Amino acid sequence: NIQVDQLDYDLVDWLNELREGIIEAYSGIIQGLKGDDPNSPSQDIVLLEPHLQFIIQFITIISADSSKNDNIIAVSAGLIGDLCSTFGSKVIAMLDTEPIKALLAQGRRSGVTKTKNLSMWATKELKKHKTDNSS
Repeated sequence: NIQVDQLDYDLVDWLNELREGIIEAYSGIIQGLKGDDPNSPSQDIVLLEPHLQFIIQFITIISADSSKNDNIIAVSAGLIGDLCSTFGSKVIAMLDTEPIKALLAQGRRSGVTKTKNLSMWATKELKKHKTDNSS
């Protein structure tokens, strides 16, 4: 967890860009390991399971940062949706938390269409798999 001086706007921008790159890398890894068939994910995706708690903890740290920008909210929402749609019940308990829900709520209120759409999709995925999990 990197802390930067909130008054140093260059450092704040750098931290947001670094986090955005890390989140995009996680999404790319998930997409790559998942494979091309949405109905039958590749068995390679299980390689990521030991790292899910760390990935979700990283998103939680981002959600608590008051200096996060719209881009980081959008890519975080995208990763949350990817995690839900890929891992389903394995991640719901870790993702169904106040910090994650607050991040998605902030994204749904965004004036940027991409952020709003990704946040709405991630919220829908979270609810869908939460319902599947409780049935």
